Amino acid sequence: MSTIPRPSLNAIRAFEAAARLGGFKAAADELHVTPSAVSHQIANLEREIGVSLFHRRGRHISLSAPGELYWRRVHDALSTLMHAADGIADATGQSVLSVVAASSFAAKWLMPRLDRFLRDYADVRVRVEPADNLQHLGDADVGIFYGNPAGRDLVARQVINERVLVLCAPGLKDGETPLDTPGDLARHVLIHARNHLSWPDWLMQKGLGDFAAGRELFVERSTLAIDAAVRGVGVILESDLLAADEIRDGRLVEPFDARFRLPPTPAYYVVTSDRVQADGPALAFIDWLARETGTT
Repeated sequence: MSTIPRPSLNAIRAFEAAARLGGFKAAADELHVTPSAVSHQIANLEREIGVSLFHRRGRHISLSAPGELYWRRVHDALSTLMHAADGIADATGQSVLSVVAASSFAAKWLMPRLDRFLRDYADVRVRVEPADNLQHLGDADVGIFYGNPAGRDLVARQVINERVLVLCAPGLKDGETPLDTPGDLARHVLIHARNHLSWPDWLMQKGLGDFAAGRELFVERSTLAIDAAVRGVGVILESDLLAADEIRDGRLVEPFDARFRLPPTPAYYVVTSDRVQADGPALAFIDWLARETGTT
């Protein structure tokens, strides 16, 4: 009689996080372990169930076909476990609001301001999870995603515009190799993040299509790009929304004048499914977002 594989819950959590976040390092950060521990957990899981869950190309990973199927099942199962206590909380008179939000938005904008919502709605318990695409909406009450999402049975409201700015640390702008014109960017490190507007797009719009960058740094998230720019590593092309606190505090400045600004564009949308009633905690949260961002 064959033994049924029974993978450990820690291995399953490591796999789910790596698949959702797109890397072992990001999963390790979320789970508060080392990337090596995540890698070993997933390797053990693959041996246990007898399939390769990821395609590995150096430091880059992508889900295999069996991995994609397994991730959907695992994600749904973990989501069910995460929500197992919701009915109990509701029975005691407490409201539970589950929010999934784009990772950089959650880290740079939502979390620093969420205490104001919790203060105004003391009877609501809030659960926030990072998620960068619509497939992670799952059983959450509210999702906040970049761009207008497409999907059946969804209600999407634009809540935030953004302006993409060239930003750097003050010491870089006025240092030994000052930044006075876009051409001066050739003497500095261009920091690239996975934004909807890339450096080549911006340079093309400004008539600098033949620009040759001297040094470049590529990072996965806006949070990493912003932190690197604050430390004076280089220059970023980033959302004024995500970098709002650093701009307000003077840790990041625009090296060029307003001629090189792009107009504001629609950015983040708040999403609910038609199964979520537009009242109670979900509606309160959406209204709070509108007040915080000055939208309607």
